[in-house]
Amino acid sequence: MVKVIIFAFLTGFSLIFGAVIGISFKISQKIIAAIMAFGSGIMICALTFGLMEEAYNYGGFDAVIIGFLVGGIVFITGDFLIHRFGGRHYKKKKPFKTIRQTNGKAIVFGALLDGIPETIALGVSLFAKNGIGILMVVAIFLSNLPESLTSVIDLKKEGFSKKQIYFMWTVVSIIVIITTIISYLFLKKLNLNILGIILSFASGSILTMLSDSMIPEAFEEGGYLIGFLTMLGFLTAFILYNV
Repeated sequence: MVKVIIFAFLTGFSLIFGAVIGISFKISQKIIAAIMAFGSGIMICALTFGLMEEAYNYGGFDAVIIGFLVGGIVFITGDFLIHRFGGRHYKKKKPFKTIRQTNGKAIVFGALLDGIPETIALGVSLFAKNGIGILMVVAIFLSNLPESLTSVIDLKKEGFSKKQIYFMWTVVSIIVIITTIISYLFLKKLNLNILGIILSFASGSILTMLSDSMIPEAFEEGGYLIGFLTMLGFLTAFILYNV
């Protein structure tokens, strides 16, 4: 249980850490893009060799197909609405016309939309004991860090003070931590088929987030090097998973 709490705090802390860095330093967009790409590669490996296999073992093809497709659809729908209300305005990619310039509440909901499926998957992977937990922690840390870091500039423009920005990301961090711990404690008590659906739901949401948000944004700032860094992240995770 101590390990679960430590991992949960690491994933939540990354959001606060990103806000601190964004407020205190001016970080190159290329560096942020490199972190996102490497983290995406790790996450793809974790999905492929851990989460989806575990979902299949729990519930079979029906659970995997239902959960995976519904997870992707839910993320796309939520992401569209958050774009519309300015929750992604601080990001470079703007496929939709936003109703307002930036909306602090929508940014929080956007972070939760990205983070909750990840933390559910982390909680399940920790009690599954298949060795994928540490990869999920690293991948989530590297995806959360740019999330809060890149939001700081627009939040300042909207009139948020440093204390308000810290408070906002602290709230999100606490929710992320609680979700991880609750997932670990209670999801393992569910029917295995339902558990398979939940895990594949989280996997579908995460993969959609990577393809819709993280990788395109990283490529926009980092260019062709991003493909190599994503591949390097995947290879690193694959080696660590199989050592």
